[in-house]
Amino acid sequence: MIPEAALVSYMAALFSMMNPIGNVGVFASLTENLSATQARRIAWTCALSVSGALLIVAWSGSLLLEVFGITVDSLRAGGGLIVLLIGLHMLFNQSAHKQSPAELEDAGSRTSIAVVPLTIPLVAGPGAMVTVLIAAEQHSSVLNRVEISLVILGFAALIGLLFTFATPVSRRIGESGMGAITRVMGMILAAIAMGMLTEGLKALLPGLDR
Repeated sequence: MIPEAALVSYMAALFSMMNPIGNVGVFASLTENLSATQARRIAWTCALSVSGALLIVAWSGSLLLEVFGITVDSLRAGGGLIVLLIGLHMLFNQSAHKQSPAELEDAGSRTSIAVVPLTIPLVAGPGAMVTVLIAAEQHSSVLNRVEISLVILGFAALIGLLFTFATPVSRRIGESGMGAITRVMGMILAAIAMGMLTEGLKALLPGLDR
């Protein structure tokens, strides 16, 4: 079993990276010209794609590390830096970590937006993948990876549910409310990222721990 503190930290980091509540407004804007049935189909296709992408990372990401010769400590330090930058973007409510205006414009012309840009890079972007990969490498037993996978499936189901009711939810929360949520998630991410970065650097540069 994953220690409770580590599991809570992983859940908080992944939830903040996926930012399901804050992304409701983006989903609503991308699907505003679609019927309720089409929007619902896209919502659950996105949830399925998110779970698939992150489960692949959780169960086979270690193979990629071996191929590229990346250690867990270097991943933790590099991943911490990536998550810190994303957290800072969220703290200032900037969307640069998710997609550019050109990508959003391109998405509006696509028949299906469930995979790109909703799944990647919006929900299951590099930050979420790094978070899952680090957790899977730190807690690599089969039982631990099952726990990690259950968290992924739970958050993916939450995303499907929230996106299904994106229009009323976004209206109820409002732009200012979603902005506030995004900033809180950014603050949490920045704090978690500093811990990841510090632990990674301590392992890579033992002199720092003296």
